[in-house]
Amino acid sequence: MKTLLSLLFTVFVISSLSAQNVWIADNRPTAPTGTHIFADVASAIAAASSGDIIHITPSQFSYGNWTIDKDDLTIFGIGYNPDKEQPAVVSNGSITIAEGVFGIRLSGLNASQINLGTSSSGSIGNIFIENGEIDFITGNIFNQVTNLSNIIIRNCVIGRDYTGNDHVIDLEGSYANSTAVVIANNVIMGSSTVSTGGYGSVSATDAIIKNNLFLGNDTNDFAFNLITTSTISNNIFFGRTPNSDAVTGNLTNSTFNNNITFGNTNDLVPIGSNGNTGAGNLESTDPLLSGVTLQDDWDFSFDPSPDAGSPALLGGNDGGDIGLTGGTIPYSVTGTPLPIIKVLRVPEIIKEGNNLDATIEAEGN
Repeated sequence: MKTLLSLLFTVFVISSLSAQNVWIADNRPTAPTGTHIFADVASAIAAASSGDIIHITPSQFSYGNWTIDKDDLTIFGIGYNPDKEQPAVVSNGSITIAEGVFGIRLSGLNASQINLGTSSSGSIGNIFIENGEIDFITGNIFNQVTNLSNIIIRNCVIGRDYTGNDHVIDLEGSYANSTAVVIANNVIMGSSTVSTGGYGSVSATDAIIKNNLFLGNDTNDFAFNLITTSTISNNIFFGRTPNSDAVTGNLTNSTFNNNITFGNTNDLVPIGSNGNTGAGNLESTDPLLSGVTLQDDWDFSFDPSPDAGSPALLGGNDGGDIGLTGGTIPYSVTGTPLPIIKVLRVPEIIKEGNNLDATIEAEGN
């Protein structure tokens, strides 16, 4: 019965999105079979063409490492904290986007890392990463600089499980030349390595960095490494200083507007030197996020909404909130990109001639 129901829902998804080909990756032992269903993501990508959609089924097993080598693919998971019974997620190892690939949307996927580039220099662009829990996102990890353009990282939890000595968003310097980057409405943590003085969480050029929560516990917790010609607005630096680290960091020619800093040894916004300017920042000001604690981790039970009387409420330079609840598309506590079935209950045994009584609860997004 469970296999039949799973197959029926798979057929429904395929038929309801007939504008493109829809492919399914499902590595569960009980996965249904069919010409559009594969046991791994690599096989689904191999079958897909430009414009197609791949759905990866939530599973208790990781889908491992895989590479995208085709343009214009959309790949969906279920989000980092789905509000449903038996909330399995879509876990992956390393997801790599090869050079020369453009037009990729990754939504609702958890990954140990996302690599924008492989072993040769080249260009990658029009990449949209959202609704994922990701340890770190980096340009070419082989130190051959990749040109990145039009990169959006939105509504992700980044660096929650990161234990290395690097930057959790690294799109500049030895790994990449980046232009037109948007980093918005994310929870961003990072390395707090004591032996080297800490590593900044974000490196990027020509970036809009807005409405993020930079979270730490003020133990060598820096928000930035190499940042230049960027706009940094409406962020909350909560236990993570809004400065570049002392290892290789440099923050130049950037604008800081309407940010809040709190819980840091150095709460000062770095304006007035190195070409940095800004206005409307609230330094050493409690944002009144009683649902979040100062720590190098994110608990999905946290509520990042500002309390009544918080200076974050309607304090942004766009008239909205400072932090995760502001911006064009506020942070989602579930990260679920598509409508989901939250509850599905059917009897284990149905007598012949009896009706099937089922309980189904669904939520649209």
